Amino acid sequence: MNKASLHGTGGEVRWVYHLAATVGPWTMTLENAAGDLSVSAAVVSADTYRVSQQPLVFVVPRGQGSAWRWPVKSLQVADGRLTASLGPQE
Repeated sequence: MNKASLHGTGGEVRWVYHLAATVGPWTMTLENAAGDLSVSAAVVSADTYRVSQQPLVFVVPRGQGSAWRWPVKSLQVADGRLTASLGPQE
């Protein structure tokens, strides 16, 4: 299977209703036929405490108040980059 990817210019990681991180350009990749997703993004800002909490959600605004959302299964922030494993879109 070939990998598929999506790209965007910005997004957020949310812990319940709290903003945990804001990201700039991101790339989401479908890793395998099982549907495993990962995202890699440039970090604009991050709250160390909030990004370590659960449950987290990766949110991509779509305009006019709508957004795409994926639950975060695991997340790392290092050297100005965020990488995360994501569950199925909510």
